Parts: sequence; structure tokens; C-alpha cells
Amino acid sequence: MVEFLGLLGEAWGKFEETKWLLPVPLVMSLMDYDKVIRTLHLEGFHFGIRFPLPEPSPTLWSFVSLPAGASGTTFSPEGLMFTALLVLFGSYLQAGYIGSIRDEVLMRDSSFLKNAERDFLEFLQFNLVLYAVMMLLILFLMALPSMFFSAFLGLMIFLYAIYGTPFLISIRGLKFRDALIESLNLAKKGGEYLDYALKYLAIGALISVLLTFIATNTGVFGFTVGLFLAAPISLTLSTATVIFFIDLTPKFSDKEKALNTPDVNYTSKFDVSG
Repeated sequence: MVEFLGLLGEAWGKFEETKWLLPVPLVMSLMDYDKVIRTLHLEGFHFGIRFPLPEPSPTLWSFVSLPAGASGTTFSPEGLMFTALLVLFGSYLQAGYIGSIRDEVLMRDSSFLKNAERDFLEFLQFNLVLYAVMMLLILFLMALPSMFFSAFLGLMIFLYAIYGTPFLISIRGLKFRDALIESLNLAKKGGEYLDYALKYLAIGALISVLLTFIATNTGVFGFTVGLFLAAPISLTLSTATVIFFIDLTPKFSDKEKALNTPDVNYTSKFDVSG
């Protein structure tokens, strides 16, 4: 069993070392300008909840549930171009972000730019697959809106199966294909991988209720408060997930060899590798 609260505590203990990365979730939240604008123009009281699974860089929108129709997808040339730029820049930021968290957890020199350069293409492949599936799902629901709940369940299973991929890319130095296969194998086995996902989802849902209420009901002030609350929450969750996958690595020396870095003998207080 995964001691999720213990991992969160350990991640929070690394906050002083990782706080320089706070601009990343802030920037990535603001990059989704359509949701920003729609949130600021909401009227009336709104209550909502999301059920997030682990991801490289959670943003405000990982937790905030917008009213039905408030997060529409634009298929215009401008909208598609912006989405492409979002995927490219987002992949670069995620690669640098997770790699830098990894370095801070392992207590070694960190270079955001070097980490971003090293893993950018692998993260890009991951995000392209993710966005392709999301677009297919949206088109499917546009044709068959009555299948919403089946599509939602399928999406949750898909996100569960692949959530380990970007962390395995960064922590174990795997290529996208190998990391995806490893993530699918872990998902099939369940165990700690499933336990972590379920506990992350439960905590994320509780956070979602609070952030949705704040960000969608109190105008610009609430949006700003939600934005700055989400950043440290996102950083702590990402750090906890990095620690989890470090602990899940059977042989730390093998991982260090893959990363071409010296052994630093890191041991978490919440080792889940058994």
C-alpha cells in the first residue's frame, strides 16, 4: 500500500528546494487562455468537481470544473494552430519541470534547460498521443452525446494506463515507446501503481471542490486566488509523484546508469518498491 499522505509530506519537505519551479504551473494555467476568459465571464453560482489522475504538471484546470459548454474546443485554423503551439511549448516546460524536480529530490545540480532539451521529444510524443485521443473522444461525443458516461469511463482508464509514462521518461531515462510499455505493464499489474492513482484521485477531487468554488464564483479576485493556490498544490503533487516513481524503481543504480549520473544513494522514507 502507498502511504500517500506520507509522500505528500515528503514532497512538501522539498518545497524550499523546488519553489523556483512555481512559475511553470502558473504559466501553463494562463496558457489555456480560452478557459481563463470563460472563467472570468461566468455568471451565477457554480459548483463542480473533477477527478484528476497524476500528470506531469497539473494546472488550475486540472482541478477547476467549468460549467457545461464553458470549455469548448475550437476547430478553426487559429484554434488548431494555438493548440499545436500549446503542445510544443507545454512539452518543453513539462520536460524541464519534471527533470528539475527529479534533480532536486535527488539533491544534485539542476538545469531546467538541459532537462527540457534532453526529454523534449519524448514528452512531445506523449502529449501528441494524449491530444490525439482527446480529439477523437470529442469528435465521438459530438456524434453520439448519449455515450458521455461510457466515454468518460474509457478516458479515465486510458489516463490511468499511461500516467506513468512521462515520469518513467524522466526518472529512468526511457524513450517514449519503452516508457509507455512500462506504464501499461504497471497499470496491468495494479498494486502500488493503482493504489497511488486512486489516492491521488481522491485527494485531487477534494481539492477540485475547493478550487472550483473559489475560481468560478468570485470573479477576478477568486480566479487570481485560485491560480496562486493551485501552483504550490500542483508542485507538491508533482514532487510526490516523482518520489513515488523513484521509490518504485527496483534498482536505483540501474536508473542512475540510464541517466548517466553518479549514484547519490537517495532513499525515501516511504519506499514502495517492497
